[in-house]
Amino acid sequence: MLKAVIVDDEPSVLEGLRIFVDWHREGYEIVGEASDGASAFPIICEKQPDLVICDIRMPGLTGLELIEKIKSSAFHMPKFLILSGYSDFSYAQKAIQLGAIGYLIKPLDSEELVLELSRTAEIIRNERRTNQENLELIRYTANQVYNDIINGKRSEKLKRKAHFIFDIPQKSKVRVIRFITVSNAKTPLNDKIYDLLLNITGIKNENCVFYNGNGNYITVINDSMEHFSHYTVLSHRLKENFGKINPKDFGLHSFSALISGVSDADISEGLYICGNQLEQLYTYYMLNPENNVLCYEDLHRKPVFRDQIAKMGSLLPEFLFDNIVDAVKGNDIGRVADAVERFFCELSNSACSGPGSLICLYRLAGVMRTTASACGIEAGNIILDFTEAIGSKSPDCKKLALSMCTYVFEQINLNSNKSLILLENEIISYIKANCCKKNLSIQGISEKFSIPAMIVSRLIKKKTGQKFNDYINFLRIEYAKTLFAGSNMKITAVCEEAGYSDYGYFIKKFKELTGVLPSDYKKKYS
Repeated sequence: MLKAVIVDDEPSVLEGLRIFVDWHREGYEIVGEASDGASAFPIICEKQPDLVICDIRMPGLTGLELIEKIKSSAFHMPKFLILSGYSDFSYAQKAIQLGAIGYLIKPLDSEELVLELSRTAEIIRNERRTNQENLELIRYTANQVYNDIINGKRSEKLKRKAHFIFDIPQKSKVRVIRFITVSNAKTPLNDKIYDLLLNITGIKNENCVFYNGNGNYITVINDSMEHFSHYTVLSHRLKENFGKINPKDFGLHSFSALISGVSDADISEGLYICGNQLEQLYTYYMLNPENNVLCYEDLHRKPVFRDQIAKMGSLLPEFLFDNIVDAVKGNDIGRVADAVERFFCELSNSACSGPGSLICLYRLAGVMRTTASACGIEAGNIILDFTEAIGSKSPDCKKLALSMCTYVFEQINLNSNKSLILLENEIISYIKANCCKKNLSIQGISEKFSIPAMIVSRLIKKKTGQKFNDYINFLRIEYAKTLFAGSNMKITAVCEEAGYSDYGYFIKKFKELTGVLPSDYKKKYS
């Protein structure tokens, strides 16, 4: 439902705006009204409406001045429809130049108002879809840049990308937060989680929060940001917010946060240092799961943590972990089994104590999580099975480790020998089979097929002649038509079944693609 604020100094006009149309049917909710621009400004700032219908001539602060004031503020800029008389046409033109998307002539005509509301709603929704698609691609790129840096890649081009995407000025200090989520569902990616993380961290730049695979979300912050706090303040803020949140509201079983230290090194080196600290924290977190917020700056001074980190580098040779990663990224499944077998043989023959063995096993889980995430592979559930077995000291640890590594190997090699044409067909078939799922996204498809999101977007356009969202709407409306023709379902039920959560948007898309309203189409088959 879109939010609207109405502003006019004539009570009769405000009353007319309220009763001339069925706002709910048109997909709007009036969330505020005001009799002049001065009193409208704080309402707009608080309510953050999608649309403001505003008189052009008002005492104190005119409609034009209100638009300029909103534009100069740091708040979300709504769409403006201007109310004017015939004699105010030049003012209406000025309003259009300032960014208003249309004007209505007084006295108001209900049909004209409905048409303008419909047109505006379509503009807002198109912008939202485009912005969301672009944001998905940007976040995918942010994840790729981050993974490349964490995996040791260095170049001037990569450095420029990191500065641009994460909006980090030169010579800035950086900190990285990893949010670990355990999902109740198979797919951990949830748009509501992004909003949650932005709110609890206070970050304004959405590019700086991105999904890193397998239930992990990364937040990159720097000291030019408003909420770049001391770790104690940040830790307290996160714990306080976590205490107010029910994970089930986000489809989660639990969530935790790991907070790196601060680095003032070159951006590539700084992110690498922070990422390495997070890996150390991750192992400590697995050994101490009762702590849902951990800070590197707090823990690295403690002997128990320093002892654990020292053990991580000495308990087993590094090449044993590297062998498993190389085998998983290779094309010989036998090498995977051999690498896992050698790892467990060395672990068994080493002088590792109980806690030392756990550190090695948890580190293996972390290494495979990083490998899977870097390749765009969702292996969260099978990694979770392995870590739970470690925690319970199950005799099946070795078996589950092999299953974990084999799964990642198979996913990496799933599309390696397929032609692009075959992949195109598989992607389109997947979209057709899942088009009515509300969480279907380009990023999700990208991760499933291990193909960059930008390539997925281009493949869909090439194969269908339509952008991703347009193609999804086409498939959903076609499905809705079959439901109307083959059942006696209510329109609201068809809307939900076809994958739409916005009833007004479903009505508009149905009419746009079929030429008739759903009610008329339903009558045809009833």
